[in-house]
Amino acid sequence: MAAHKPVEWVQAVITRFDEQLPIKVGHQNTHTKISTEHNKECLINISKYKFSLVISGLTNILKNVNNMRIFGEASEKNLYLSQLIILDTLEKCLAGQSKDCLRLDETMLVKQLLPEICHFIHTYREGHQHATELRASASAVLFSLSCNNFNAVFSRISTRLQELTVCSEDNVDVHDIELMQYISVDCSKLKRLLQETVLKFRALKKPAQLSVINSLEKAFWNWVENYPDEFTMLYQRPQADMAEAAEKLFDLVDSFAESAKRKAAVWPLQIILLILCPEITHTISKDTVDDSKANKKLFLDSLRKALAGQGSSKQLTESAAIACVKLCKASTYINWEDHSTIFLLVQSIVMDLKALLFNPAKPFWRGTGSQNADVELMMDCFVSCFRINPHNNQHFKVCLASSSPSTFHFVLVNSLHRIITNSHLDWWPKIDAVYCYSGELRFMFSDTLNRVIQGAGTHAPLRMTPSLTFIGKKTTSLKFKEKATDLDTRSYKCLLLALVKLIHADPKLMLHNPVKQAPEMQSSTAELITGLVQLVPLSNTTQLSQEAMEALLVLHQPETIELWNPDAPIETFWDISSQVLFIICRKLIGQQMVNGTEVLKWLREILICRNKFLLKNKECATVGGAIPICRQAQTKLEVCLYMFLWSPDTEAVLVAMSCFRHLCEEADIRSASDEVTVQTILPNYATFSELASVSNMMGTGRSTLQKRVMALLRRVEHPTPGNIEAWEDTHSKWDQATKQILNFPKNKADDGQQEWINMTGFLCALGGVCLQQRSTPGPATYSPPMGPMSERKHSMISMGPCEVSNPAASSCSSSASNETPVSRFLDRLLSLLVCGHDRVGLHVRTNVKDLLGLELSPVLYPMLFNKLRNSIGKFFDTQGPVPINETNTQFVEQTIAIMKNLLDNHTEGSSEHLGQASIETMMLNLVRYVRILGNVVHAIQIKTKLCQLVEVMMERRDDLSFCQEMKFRNKMVEYLTDWVMGTSNQAADDDIKCLTRDLDQASMEAVVSLLAGLPLQPEEGDGVELMEAKSQLFLKYFTLFMNLLNDCSEVEDEGQAVGGRKRGMSRRLASLRHCTVLAMSNLLNANVDSGLMHSIGLGYHKDLQTRATFMEVLTKILQQGTEFDTLAETVLADRFERLVELVTMMGDQGELPIAMALANVVPGSQWDELARVLVTLFDSRHLLYQLLWNMFSKEVELADSMQTLFRGNSLASKIMTFCFKVYGAAYLQKLLEPLLRGVITTPEHISFEVDPTRLEQGENLEENQRNLLQITERFFQAIIGSSSEFPPQLRSVCHCLYQATCYSLLNKATVKEKKENKKALTGNNNILSFLSGSVFALQETFSQNISSTLKLRFFVLYDLF
Repeated sequence: MAAHKPVEWVQAVITRFDEQLPIKVGHQNTHTKISTEHNKECLINISKYKFSLVISGLTNILKNVNNMRIFGEASEKNLYLSQLIILDTLEKCLAGQSKDCLRLDETMLVKQLLPEICHFIHTYREGHQHATELRASASAVLFSLSCNNFNAVFSRISTRLQELTVCSEDNVDVHDIELMQYISVDCSKLKRLLQETVLKFRALKKPAQLSVINSLEKAFWNWVENYPDEFTMLYQRPQADMAEAAEKLFDLVDSFAESAKRKAAVWPLQIILLILCPEITHTISKDTVDDSKANKKLFLDSLRKALAGQGSSKQLTESAAIACVKLCKASTYINWEDHSTIFLLVQSIVMDLKALLFNPAKPFWRGTGSQNADVELMMDCFVSCFRINPHNNQHFKVCLASSSPSTFHFVLVNSLHRIITNSHLDWWPKIDAVYCYSGELRFMFSDTLNRVIQGAGTHAPLRMTPSLTFIGKKTTSLKFKEKATDLDTRSYKCLLLALVKLIHADPKLMLHNPVKQAPEMQSSTAELITGLVQLVPLSNTTQLSQEAMEALLVLHQPETIELWNPDAPIETFWDISSQVLFIICRKLIGQQMVNGTEVLKWLREILICRNKFLLKNKECATVGGAIPICRQAQTKLEVCLYMFLWSPDTEAVLVAMSCFRHLCEEADIRSASDEVTVQTILPNYATFSELASVSNMMGTGRSTLQKRVMALLRRVEHPTPGNIEAWEDTHSKWDQATKQILNFPKNKADDGQQEWINMTGFLCALGGVCLQQRSTPGPATYSPPMGPMSERKHSMISMGPCEVSNPAASSCSSSASNETPVSRFLDRLLSLLVCGHDRVGLHVRTNVKDLLGLELSPVLYPMLFNKLRNSIGKFFDTQGPVPINETNTQFVEQTIAIMKNLLDNHTEGSSEHLGQASIETMMLNLVRYVRILGNVVHAIQIKTKLCQLVEVMMERRDDLSFCQEMKFRNKMVEYLTDWVMGTSNQAADDDIKCLTRDLDQASMEAVVSLLAGLPLQPEEGDGVELMEAKSQLFLKYFTLFMNLLNDCSEVEDEGQAVGGRKRGMSRRLASLRHCTVLAMSNLLNANVDSGLMHSIGLGYHKDLQTRATFMEVLTKILQQGTEFDTLAETVLADRFERLVELVTMMGDQGELPIAMALANVVPGSQWDELARVLVTLFDSRHLLYQLLWNMFSKEVELADSMQTLFRGNSLASKIMTFCFKVYGAAYLQKLLEPLLRGVITTPEHISFEVDPTRLEQGENLEENQRNLLQITERFFQAIIGSSSEFPPQLRSVCHCLYQATCYSLLNKATVKEKKENKKALTGNNNILSFLSGSVFALQETFSQNISSTLKLRFFVLYDLF
C-alpha cells in the first residue's frame, strides 16, 4: 500500500496517530503509550519524504483538538497531553525538514500551522499546571519552523509592526512582535530584524516600543547561544552593516529613554547594541570621542555610576546590574586571544557587579514578582565570572558560606550545573577547577536533605547498615541561619533538587576526596548515596525522586564506582551497592512507592551497571562480597522480583522477569571468579533464566502472561530465603486483600481484585517449594500408604490440616501448632470455595476453583487431597443422615471440578506427587453424597461431572496410589451402574431426557475404564459360595448392559420414525452403545471364569441384534487377548503358586526385593502376620536362610549399638521369635519335660530361696544356695548335652544371626571385642527369646515356690551364657 497508494497510506498513519491520543482513548496505559510513541516515530520518518502531507495532517489534528470541548479535570489533563504529543511531533518533523522543500509548503505552513502555534504562545496562562510545558513546546515548534521558513514568520512580524505604526490606540496587541523571542536567528536574520525595527521604531506607540526592546534582546541571545561561532567571528571580522543598524537603533532607543524609568527599560538592550558594534566599543574606550559617539560613552559612564550606586535610583542600579551581567555573559563568547576592548570594559565593572549581586548582608532583590529573574541574573553573573576567571573564587566562597541566604546556595548549585552541562566553547574552563569544594558541597547536600526530610514530616533519614568499613570520622552538617518554615521547606526542596541534578551531571564533583583516608572516603560516599536513596520513595516530590534515581544510576556507572573508594573499590562496591539494593527493595516490597514500576525499571538499570562493573573486575569480582549485607540484599532483591510477578500491571511483571536475567549474569560472573557452580550462588538459576527469556512477551495479554509466570514458578525447585520470604509476605498481603474484597467489594474488573487473583495463583504455584523447605532435609523416599491412616508410615510431607468454622471446607487437625502457613492458606482457599458473598461470591469461587485445579504446585497435591478427604468425610461423621444442604453440595461440586482439573492437567512433576496420598476414601464419599441428591437437574449435572472425574482418574491410574484398588473399583462400579438408565426412560421433558442420556454416557465411559482388567469381588461369600456370588454379580451387570443396549436400539428406531429433536438425540446414542459394548467386553475379559457361562447363550439368542451384540463383545475380548486358561479347575492353585514365586523372588546378589518392599510398607500392627507368612513361604521354598540374612542384616545395619540390637519391636525380631516358636516346640518339650517334672516332684523340705529376707523358719541360707546350684547344674548340663538334638532350622537362625553381626555393627571394634560381642549377641538373644520365654510362659501353672525356683535358675543360666 505504501508503494502504490502513498497518500492513502500516510493518511492511515495520521488517522491512527489521531485515534490513539489521550483525548480520544482516555487514560493511557503502557501499551497505548508505546503505540503512540511508535506512531510518532513513523510520522517523523515519513515527513522526510512526504513533508506536506504529514504537516498538513498534524495541523488539522491540532486544530480539531484545540476546538474540542472538555469537562472535568481528567479530560483537561488528557487534552494537554494530546497537545504536547502533537506539538512535539510537529517540532521533530520540522527539525528534519529538507532544505530544498517546495515554496508551496511555505504558504501552507503560514496559513495553517503558524496561527495555531501563535495561539499557544499568546494564550499562556500563568500558574497553570501544563501551561509552561505547552508554551515551551510551541516555542520549539516555532523555532524549528523558522529555521527553513523564516520569511513566513518574519513577514508576520513585519506586517504587525507596519500595522502598529499607523495604529492610534494606546492598548495594542503586541503578540506577533513577541514572536522575535522564539524564532531561529542567525547573523543575517538578526540584521534584518534590526533594520526592520530601525525603520518603524519611531512610529510605534510606547507599549509596542517596549515590546520590541524586550523581544530584540532575547532574539540576540537566541543568536549567540545557537550560533556562537558567528558571534565570535563578529569580533574577528566586524560587519559594517550590522554595526550600522545597531548604532542607529541605539540612538533611537537612547532618544526614547527620556526618564529614569525608560532608561531602566532600555539599558539592557543598549548594552547589547553596543556589543554588536566592536569598533564603536573600542572607540569610546578612549578619553575623547566624536560627538556622534558621545552618547555611547555617556551611557557607559552612567552605567558604571548606577552600578556603583553613586546617586542613582534603585531602579537604575538594578537595570545597570542587568546590563552589566549581559555584558559579562556576552564577553564569554569572545575568545580571549582576540584581545577585544570589551574585556577591559568587563574588568572595570565586574567587582562592583559582584559586590552588588553577592552581598549576604544586603541580598539583591527587585521585588516579589521578580524572584525567579533575580536568581537567573545571579546565575548568569556567577557562570560568566567563572568563565572569565575561574580562579577568582571570592563570590564562590560567599555563596558557599553557611551564613549566606539559601538563595545564594541555590544560585551556586544551579550555576555549577550550568557550567557542567553547557560547556561547548573551547576556552570555557571545566568544572574540575572547583573539585576542591566537594566536601563543602557534600555537607550542603546532607544538611539540605535533613531539612527537607524533617519539613516533610517523614521518618528520620535512613542510615546505611553499620559495617566495619564505616569507621571514618563523623562529619558535621552546615547550619543555616534561617528557621525552617513551610516557605523555607519549599525553597530547600528546590535547593535539594538542584543538588541532586548537580550530582547527576557530574558525580565526580561530590566524590572528590584528595586527602582523606580510605575509611573516610567510603564513609562520605556512603552518606552521599544514602541521602539519594532516601529520596527515591518520596511520593510528594516526583521530580526529586526521579532525579535521585538518575543520580544514583550515574553513580553506579563502572568508571564512577571506582571513585567511591579508589583504595578498595571492590569491597566498597559490595558494601554500599548492596545496601542500596536492600533499602530500595525493602521499600518496593512494602509498596511504599507510588511509581513502583518506574523504580523497578531503574533498579534493572542499576543491576546492569553492577554487572558491568563486576565484569570489568571479573578476576577479583567476589572480594569483599561475603559480608552479611550482600546476602541480605540478594534475598530482598529476590523477594522484590518475586512479588512483582503478581502485579496487575503487565509492564511491571515483564520488567521483574527481565531483572532475573541480571541476577543470573551476576551469578555467572561470581561463579567464574570463585570457580564454583552457578547453582551454588543462585540455586534456582535455571528457572530464573526461563523467566528472563519470557520477559520479551510484550504483546501477551495479562491472563496469558500470568499463566506463563505461574507455570515457571511451579518449576522452582530449591527453597531459598528469598522465595520463602516472598511467599510469606505475599500470603500476608493476600490475607488482607481477601478481607478487603469480602468486606468492601468493588467492581469485579477492579485492579485490586485482579491483584488478588494474581496473588492467589502465585501462592498456589510457589507453595510447593515453601513446603519443601519445612520438610526434613535429605533425599525423600516415598512409601505408598497402606492400611488405615492411623497406622501408615509418615511420608516425606507432613500434613497439618486445620480446623475451620465451615464444616464443608475444613480439615481436622490434632494439633494447630503443627500447622504450616501453606496448610493455613489451603484451608482458607477451601473455605472460599463456598463463599456466599452476594456481590463477589461467584467471582471468588470460580477463581479459587480454577487456580487450585490448574495452578497448584504438584508438591501440594497430597496435602490438598487429605484436606479434601477430611472435609468431605465430615459429612459422614454424624450418626444421623448425611447433611444435604446448598453449601455442602456446592463444596462437593467444586471438589469434583478441582480434582478433574488436577488429573487432566499433566503439570510437570505431577506424576511424582499424585500418589503420595490416597484418594479412594474421598472418591467413595463423593459418590455416596451425590447418590442421595436425587434426580433434579443440578444433581444430574453433578453426577455427570463426577463420572467424568472417575474416567480421568482411571486414565491417571498408574500415577495414583490405592490402598485396596480392586475393592475400590468394584464399589465404584456398583455405585455408578445404579445411575445408568436411572431416569432416562421416565423423564417427560426433552431437556431432562438429554441430561439423563448424558449421564448414561458419562457413567458408561467411567464404568468402561473401571472394568478394564477388574475381577469382580462380591462383598459376601467364601469358599464355594464365592464363585456363585461372582457369577450372580456378573449376571447383574451383564443384564444391565444388555438392557441399555436394547434401550438404545428402541430409541434409534423411534428417531428414524420422527424428525427434529428426537432424531438429533438418537444420533448421540451411537457413542453410548459403543461404550456399553466396551464395558461388556471388559467385564467378560476380566471374569471369563464366572461370566462365560452366562454370556455364551447369547450367541444362540433368537433376536438377531442380541446375537450380533454378543459376537461383537466376543470379538473385542479376543482382540484384547483374553486368557481362557482361567477356566481350568486348578486356576486358584496356579494363581497362588505364581504369587508365591513372586514374593520369594531373589535377585542376582541374594536380595529379596518383594519381601523387603513388604517390610517397608506394611504397618507395624500387621508384622506378626507378615512374619508368619514370610517364614512359611520361604521355608517351603528352602530359602529361609536368605530371608533371615536379608532381615537380620537390615536390622543390624539400622541398630545404633549392640545393646539395642533386636530389642525393639521390629519385623526381624518377630521373624526370629516365630522361628523359635515353630521349630523349637518339640525340642523344648523333649528337653524341659524331665527337668520340670523333677522340679515339680521336689520334696517340700528342700528350698531354693536365697533372699535372706524371705527365708522361712528352719531354713538355712547356705543349704538353699547349694540346692539352687545343684539343680541349676542339672539344667545346664542337660542343655549343653542336647546340642546334637537342636533343630536345624534354629541352627540356621543362630548362624545367620552370628554372620550378620560380623560384617556390620562390629566392624569398628577390636578383635577381642568382636569375639565377645558376637557370643553375647547370639547367646543372649537365643537364650532370652527361646528358653527363658518358654519357661516363664508356664509359670502361672506352677505353685509359687516352683515358679520362684524356675526364675532363679534361669537367671543363673542367663549369666552363665
